[in-house]
Amino acid sequence: MRANRYEAWIFGLCAFAYLYVFPYQSTLNNPNENVRFYMTAALVDSHTYAIDAQRERWGYVNDAAVHGGHVYSVKAPGTSFLGVPGYALYSGVTKLFGREFDRTEALWVCRVTGTILPTLWGLWAFVLFLRRRELSLALRLSATISVWLGSLLYGYGMLFVSHTLSAVVAFAAFVFLYEVEANQRTASPLTAAWFGLLAAATTWFEYPGLVASCVLLGYALYVLRSWQLRSAWLAGGVIPALLMMHFQHSAFGSAFTPGHLFVENESFRAAHEQGLYGAVGVSPRALYGLLLDPGAGLFPLTPLLWFALPGLWLQLRERSTRAAAITCSALFVLTSLAIASMNNWRGGWTIGPRYLAVCVPFLALPALHALDRIARRAPLLAAGLALGTTAAALVASGIPSAYYPHLPPELTRPLPQLFSVLIAHNFAPPNLGNWLGIWGTTSIAPLYAAGLAALGISAYAALSGTRATAASRLLAIACLTAAVCLAPLYIRPSNERGVAKAVGFVTGRFQPSGHDRAARLREQLSAAGPNSDPSQWRALEALYRREGREKEADRAANHEL
Repeated sequence: MRANRYEAWIFGLCAFAYLYVFPYQSTLNNPNENVRFYMTAALVDSHTYAIDAQRERWGYVNDAAVHGGHVYSVKAPGTSFLGVPGYALYSGVTKLFGREFDRTEALWVCRVTGTILPTLWGLWAFVLFLRRRELSLALRLSATISVWLGSLLYGYGMLFVSHTLSAVVAFAAFVFLYEVEANQRTASPLTAAWFGLLAAATTWFEYPGLVASCVLLGYALYVLRSWQLRSAWLAGGVIPALLMMHFQHSAFGSAFTPGHLFVENESFRAAHEQGLYGAVGVSPRALYGLLLDPGAGLFPLTPLLWFALPGLWLQLRERSTRAAAITCSALFVLTSLAIASMNNWRGGWTIGPRYLAVCVPFLALPALHALDRIARRAPLLAAGLALGTTAAALVASGIPSAYYPHLPPELTRPLPQLFSVLIAHNFAPPNLGNWLGIWGTTSIAPLYAAGLAALGISAYAALSGTRATAASRLLAIACLTAAVCLAPLYIRPSNERGVAKAVGFVTGRFQPSGHDRAARLREQLSAAGPNSDPSQWRALEALYRREGREKEADRAANHEL
């Protein structure tokens, strides 16, 4: 009962973190999100896949394909479909009450109904799955925090995009098969069809999810021993496949042709024409960038996942977990190789390797297995390692996810290069505190409090039933682990070409505007007029230069606003 209460608290804190902050920057015109939103609007408003009317109404957006004289989203259609109920509800309510349609509000509704709520469903399913594994409570809580608040799943679970959704549906299908294999669940044709649908929906949400869908199909054919259940799995997968084929046929003239060869942007189209839709061969540089890079790699940004490597080896040695370990390994390795072969493996302006999002929960499970093996001999050490890596993940992935989940590639160490500036200069993303007239860092304090509370609950669970002296030992292990994990992320490279310009781009367009330190000081100088203090001008100049805003800094040096 105590464990259930702790799990409920962690879930509630995670849900609060997803709903409290609204990381939206309209000046960025994020194509990854907006082109999907345009398609949702087209489905509801025009009953078509073509987004011509939406671009005419709201302006140009990239990541679009042109075919047959019409413009279409080049993304896999799943997220756009999932946004339809929320968008239709919002549109209907505004018409019913005579309110003006607001695009930002509509996008927020689509995020909540189409991305956040399904993500929270996946989070709770993850919690229940770990509970059934009978692992240490402290390890389970830390892993939940790491996966859902300390990885790129957090950032992409708040945007109207597909990366987190693909991980949610793929892992849900895996859990079903895992428990059927372990005789903990009985499969029926109906459940097999439902989870077969979810496995296929991984590709419906994200084209690179095809690798995961195929790996899960192989696991299903092994676990589901009767042809009736196998047929039901395949039948369920037909539904998202038909929806995908209908979209591609209607938009691009062939059910088997995605829109990448019709991309409107000439440079993007040229890249997609190389190899197989941009897959040109595995690059060691890409593998390093995806997995090991201190600024954007999967393992440095969510260090709990490092334990997946020994965890997979341990699971492969045990007959009862061998098939599941092969599935997790194959999904991770094949997805990583597939993305590393793409000429656009970075994925543009991102937090972490967004194309590897589907791998996160599949690595968390073997990571827990390794930590559980440590816990059998040294439970406090295992809990400290889990807590420390989770704390590091909240900093490395949680802060970028909440503040600005669209990092330019020039920011090779985003924590010291950008986020230290945003926090120190009182920038803060849109959040619920703004409704109460609270702005800047103060408005984001409840989010920090939620993260600290989650860590505290995990630590308290680890200390339950131990001596009082254990608290200092646990804290020491956790702090040392977090420091070791975070140190490489703060070591700035000698060559930082383009960093100042990238930081200036973000700070100069950051929303909500007018509440950061430079904006407040500028207001004071404007009000003071000729009587302004010269030291304040020098302070304003210094703020602008730290923010990479050289033109504004030069004007401040000349006492110009």
